[in-house]
Order: sequence, then structure tokens, then C-alpha cells
Amino acid sequence: MNLKNAPVAGFAIALLAAASALAQQPPAMPANPTPGCASTPAQLEANKKVAMEFFRTRGADRVALADPSYKQHKPEFKRRAAENKVSDYEEFKTAFLSQPQGQGAGPAPGAGPMPQRGNPFEIVTAECDIVTIVHKMYRPDPTMEGKLYEFFTFDVFRVKDGKLTEHWDGSAIPPVRRTQ
Repeated sequence: MNLKNAPVAGFAIALLAAASALAQQPPAMPANPTPGCASTPAQLEANKKVAMEFFRTRGADRVALADPSYKQHKPEFKRRAAENKVSDYEEFKTAFLSQPQGQGAGPAPGAGPMPQRGNPFEIVTAECDIVTIVHKMYRPDPTMEGKLYEFFTFDVFRVKDGKLTEHWDGSAIPPVRRTQ
């Protein structure tokens, strides 16, 4: 190789490597919050209130919070909607109309004794039409009988015109336990 061309060859190799890496990236996600969105402090507080109300209600009261354009990113809901050939909103209605009316769900079945509830909304933030809620929760410590450990989960909602229109969280489809 001619040494005068070495920098050009190195640049070409780097360019090809970068192009290859970009080609393997997933498609760009839409901007969040919605581009061009602007909210007043009162609108941000109203959006937070709608998202927090989701966890304080059940049944039809909860369903009333969602807009028919509702889009779900929770894998189990998405799978059930696809299996039942219904929209995310229809799956949302089916899931939550099967709950009795009244206050939020409380501790998960089998969660064991719960300490003082404290603030289930550890952190609530809003930016434009996006509300993020970080929840403080407790589970039995598998290594220490009778002890609980603190952990955190999150939910993110898009809120438009006082209705939930989109939801994300960190859940995954649980693995299937095989018995032999």
C-alpha cells in the first residue's frame, strides 16, 4: 500500500464500520414527548393527576381514563390483544372491566406482609404530554425469612386531553416454567 493513501484507507474503513453499525441499529423511535408540545404548569399537574388516578381506581373508573386511541407497550397486554385480534384499547377494557369497582389493587397476591404503604408514588414527573411514575414497592427477601426488601418500578404514560393514550413500563413476559 502506498503510505500517502493510508489515511484515506483508514478513513474508508472507519466509514464502512460506522455504516455497518448504523445498519444494525433498530429504527429510530418517535420523539417523546410529542414534537412541538408545550404545556403550562397547570397542564403538567393535570396530566400527573390523570396518570396517578390510574393506580387509585379499578374497573370502569379505570377504563374511563383511557382514550380509544390508547396504545400499549406492555408485552403481555400486546400479546393478549394480538391473540384476541383486538385493539390495545379493547384489551385494556377487557383487562380492567373484569376488576371490581373501587380503590386500587393494593399488594400483589402472594406478596407477603407489607410495611406501611408510605408513598406508592416515589417520584412523579411530567414533561409536556409524558408522565413518569416511579413506584416504591416491597417483596419478601428470598434469602432472609420474614424480611422485606425495597425495590422500584416505573410506569410512563402519554396523556392528551385528560386521557391516557399510551403506556410503557419495564415488564417482560415471564418465562414458562417447565415441569418434568
